[in-house]
Amino acid sequence: MKRTISFNTGKGSYRHNNRTFTAENVDPERSRFNINYCEMPIKKVYHELFDQALKNYNAKQKRKDRQIENYYKHIESGKQEKLFHEVIIQVGNKDDMSATGDRAELAKTILDEYYQGFQQRNPHLKVFSAHLHMDEATPHLHIDFIPFTTGSKRGLETRVSLKKALEQQGFKGIGRGDTEWNRWAQSEKEQLAKVMQRHGIRWEQKGTHEQHLSVLDYKKQERTKEVEALDAQIEVKESEVHALEERVAGLKETETTIQEIEDMLRSDTELEPPEPQGLMTAKSYKKKFVDPIISKLKSLVKTLAEKYFEGWNKYYNLCSSIKSLRHENDYLRSENSRLTEVNEELRKENKAYKILQKYLGKGKVENIAYMVRTFKHNQIPRQERRQEER
Repeated sequence: MKRTISFNTGKGSYRHNNRTFTAENVDPERSRFNINYCEMPIKKVYHELFDQALKNYNAKQKRKDRQIENYYKHIESGKQEKLFHEVIIQVGNKDDMSATGDRAELAKTILDEYYQGFQQRNPHLKVFSAHLHMDEATPHLHIDFIPFTTGSKRGLETRVSLKKALEQQGFKGIGRGDTEWNRWAQSEKEQLAKVMQRHGIRWEQKGTHEQHLSVLDYKKQERTKEVEALDAQIEVKESEVHALEERVAGLKETETTIQEIEDMLRSDTELEPPEPQGLMTAKSYKKKFVDPIISKLKSLVKTLAEKYFEGWNKYYNLCSSIKSLRHENDYLRSENSRLTEVNEELRKENKAYKILQKYLGKGKVENIAYMVRTFKHNQIPRQERRQEER
């Protein structure tokens, strides 16, 4: 017996997962067969994971405006990381592993066994909510978790980071199509496949996912990948801007040094010439008292000038870099927004395409699409067609 594996991301709706809210596709009569593994308040979990690291971080901040009062709200209002992530795992589909069929209990047993080892396999993904649903079309598992990394040299020592959490678990991505998430998801599918095999079911892999997508599906997926890549670029650029802003703040040290020199000039009694002692010639007085003061003043003025021009040069360069990075970041956000809109249009087109398939049949729709593409292709002048093909 063979069955497919579904491993998708979810929105993480508490009320839906714990059945506080019952959707239309839920059969309340079968909700008693669900398994609620855990349901911890997410804010409480944030306190347990990050309070000590937050305390240590704030203690190191010399400026109060650099301190973080509430880490949960800090992540919630930020754009680099999500508060948590959800995965939805399923074996088979509603036709071959229905929640009301004779294999419903088998699916439940497999998913339950798979979940029992999830937290142990993923020490950097803190599970705070997990539910196995038997009251929908197909048995499936919701797992909500907070990804965190430890030993960080930037920000909190223990902080939220999906990429770093997966890296610390041994999953290192090398490109757009081979990310940390993709490698981790593949590993989890393989773990589930092992459980299935112990129960006499083999994993049915239908080749690459792209081969089973319609043209619109594939385009939508490619736009999604581009959006994710842009999000990653934005995260990098925001980190660079943050680092530069910290360096600009560090220029205040130069300002402090200049202020200290200014105070010294005003208050240092050694810079005030004393009254002549007894009968001294002007030459002796100059050599003994005036010349050392002038020498010290020259040294202070030289240091002051160096600090001033050093600070101004750094400030000018850093402001230029920050301005350039902000322009680049604005462009990335604009491009990200554009791709998101394109993706939404493709989603709508894809929905319409599937409706046509449902009422006209897949073969007929594909024939129509082929005829339209052929017609458009024949309307393009030969020179433009070559350029397009190129």
